[in-house]
Amino acid sequence: MKTDQSATASESATSAQLPRRSALLVGSMPFADEETCMRRALDVLGPALFCLPDGEIGEKTPAFPKGNRIAWVVYAIEKLTEDKASWQVIKQPVRSPEDGMAINYDGFQKLKPLHSPADMPQHVQLGYDAFFAKSYPVFRQLREEHGFPHLKFQLGVPTGFAMGFAFASPITWLRYTYAFNTVIAREVNAALATAGNDVIVQLEVPPELYAAYKLPAPLIGLALRPIRDLLNKITPGARIGIHLCLGDFHNEALVHPKTLGKMVAFSNRLVEEWPTQHQLDYVHYPFAEGIVPPPTEASHYAPLRDITLPPSARFIAGFVHEKRSLAENKHILESIESAYGQTVDVACSCGLGRRTPEAAEQLMELTAQLTRA
Repeated sequence: MKTDQSATASESATSAQLPRRSALLVGSMPFADEETCMRRALDVLGPALFCLPDGEIGEKTPAFPKGNRIAWVVYAIEKLTEDKASWQVIKQPVRSPEDGMAINYDGFQKLKPLHSPADMPQHVQLGYDAFFAKSYPVFRQLREEHGFPHLKFQLGVPTGFAMGFAFASPITWLRYTYAFNTVIAREVNAALATAGNDVIVQLEVPPELYAAYKLPAPLIGLALRPIRDLLNKITPGARIGIHLCLGDFHNEALVHPKTLGKMVAFSNRLVEEWPTQHQLDYVHYPFAEGIVPPPTEASHYAPLRDITLPPSARFIAGFVHEKRSLAENKHILESIESAYGQTVDVACSCGLGRRTPEAAEQLMELTAQLTRA
């Protein structure tokens, strides 16, 4: 009898430590290199993760001491800047001495294309496929070491609309959006050709969400056009995640929503128009604005009751924040789940690459606690 009681107690203790929710790491992490990022993530969050990004470090150089991939689409803009045969720099960037990237949203370099939109894709390589080819074998090795056979590799990419940050003219921005989608799809398709269903492609859409907040509600569909175009160019059968993003460049948000209503309308319209050739794996909602923590008022999350998702898609709440205590984060989680009407998965609002390594470790540990809450 004593042995049975001990076994039951042991099983209960083990069960209490198992995650009740899954976790998502949005993309970037501030560690030494991609292997270190993936190892740290698996050590802290392994059982809760359903997919894993490589941390998006890239090459560390004197120009980019923290890595040339740490700032989302800025990496791709820097690739264009280096290509003098295809792009002319008409405004130099104002760079941060800390990481070499532009100092803020207004500090980006401005470029003039030297090829037409039709010709541009044959002259541009952004390198997302090359990063995948380097990290995927390491991911497979780490997955086997940790014993998580169902874990998928997460490949984060922007749409071509995001490349418009490099253009001085909105007209040029729009003219080249779909040409960049052709390049991005070509590189995503190369990864899919290698790994197929073992990859979840995460589309990161801050400029589209920004546009949705600026447009009248009946015109929200216009903000979805770059996403639909990219999806139509990706090999059918892809697994797709959507990272709704408020922007997090140097921990400063691009979008400052007073209400979540537009975000809900945007994602619902996306789901309504979702192409049947792809599987929507998740939609990630951000609730913090960079360094500004998420609201604690339960009423802020009430619009989440109107979210519509297909049964197979995860709703991932991006609220975990270092400026909120564990108790406050739990309260926010309860408010989100109460509004949404069911258990949700958890994440930070954006990647951790703009945090210090210490803050990133803290946030991963906090996320792990919340998956078990």
